[in-house]
Amino acid sequence: MSLRLRITVLTAALIAITSTIIGIATYTTVASVQLDQLDTSLKTTLGSPGIKPQNSNNPAATKITGDFANPVAIVGVNTRGDLSVVRPSWSGKDPDPLPSIPVELLDSQVQQFSTFIDPETNQSYRAATRTFPRGGILIAFISLENYQDSLNSIALRTFFIVSIATLFGGVVAWFSVRRSFRPVDEMVTAASAIVAGDTDTRMPEGAAGTELGVLGNSMNSMLDSLTHSMSQLEESENRIRTFVSDASHEIRTPLTVIRGYVELLMGGQDPSTVATGTNANSEFEKRALSRINSESLRLERLVTALLQLDLVETSQFESHEFSLTSLVRDSFDDLCELSNRTLTHDLEDITVMGTEEGWAQLISNLVQNISRYTPTDCRVGVKLERTEKLGEEWFTLLVDDSGPGIPADKRELIFDRFTRLDKARDSASGGFGLGMSIIKSIVLAHNGELELDESPMGGLRVRISAPVRPRQS
Repeated sequence: MSLRLRITVLTAALIAITSTIIGIATYTTVASVQLDQLDTSLKTTLGSPGIKPQNSNNPAATKITGDFANPVAIVGVNTRGDLSVVRPSWSGKDPDPLPSIPVELLDSQVQQFSTFIDPETNQSYRAATRTFPRGGILIAFISLENYQDSLNSIALRTFFIVSIATLFGGVVAWFSVRRSFRPVDEMVTAASAIVAGDTDTRMPEGAAGTELGVLGNSMNSMLDSLTHSMSQLEESENRIRTFVSDASHEIRTPLTVIRGYVELLMGGQDPSTVATGTNANSEFEKRALSRINSESLRLERLVTALLQLDLVETSQFESHEFSLTSLVRDSFDDLCELSNRTLTHDLEDITVMGTEEGWAQLISNLVQNISRYTPTDCRVGVKLERTEKLGEEWFTLLVDDSGPGIPADKRELIFDRFTRLDKARDSASGGFGLGMSIIKSIVLAHNGELELDESPMGGLRVRISAPVRPRQS
């Protein structure tokens, strides 16, 4: 339930409760006042002069002396306990039938007011008694039918008034809350735009001095501060990226010169076998030249990897249409031919729009990881299939192996630059901890998804999904 709906329901509930309390109080007050009026009428009737208890049943006493309605009836009880009608009640020319008088009223010795029900008609009556010093009782009573009808009418009207007031109050509250929540809706729209990447959007300014106005101003101040910080961070990252790129390019030139002179000093021999040759002046020179050559090669590979990562992150690859199936098949076939691994593949014919150099680098890194970090008898499985996501045509590349795999708690760490999980995965084996970073950057550059999981073969599963034709940003 939304906040505006909850406020509306709460307001309607408060109106209903308040109206009901007022209605109950009104009903009780009216009932008490009308009952007091009836008691006063009974008391006044009993106190009228000339009204006395009869010694016997007197037919003359029941004679109607006028056509005016008289709702109060009077009966008398003499000293012998005989009951006689002093005056009947009537609403027209005919007297109303008398109810059965309770024994409690006939035996009463004190003046009192009470209510009784006629067992024959189930009609309620209000009665009052009057005793005389020489004996005898007068009982005046009146039907409560009109009284009860009046109260029922008041209760029904109160119910309708409470219902209408609640409904009207709920409708008014709903429109009032909607109007009051318009700045909140505008803030939600602005926040959605900011989340979507429009950092120039700002919160609407509310009325000065109100909570929404203060909130909007505070949010705008925070957004200004964050935007400024993001701009500074972006500028800093661009400077660092430019520095790394420039430094990498500058380092490649002296590295090439160093390797050239090393080869000249070695007399054109293979650097890996120079330690066993006889042309060098000493074993120390042989070892020094071999070390210089190997370290310069390693440094050159590091510079190349950094340049590749910078190339991917700055989206400098050219996008065109190419066969991803051919890239996957050729790379993994080469892996099996060179290492005698068992390969199973299920490749659909998929042509994608993207950077062929980037995907070639991604697949090459996957192949190198399997070659470096899994045993030579490790089984490898590759599957490339066409999928669909949110109405768009996607593809999914699954690469499985039966190697040692990667623990679940360390799978996210390998995407960080220069991250090596153990001593076996160091630069001596040819890795710098940049391969998975390059893979992730290429996937993200193509609006794709990358996931590492446990393979059904027992090792690592790499799942790469991306649109066949990514949207141009």
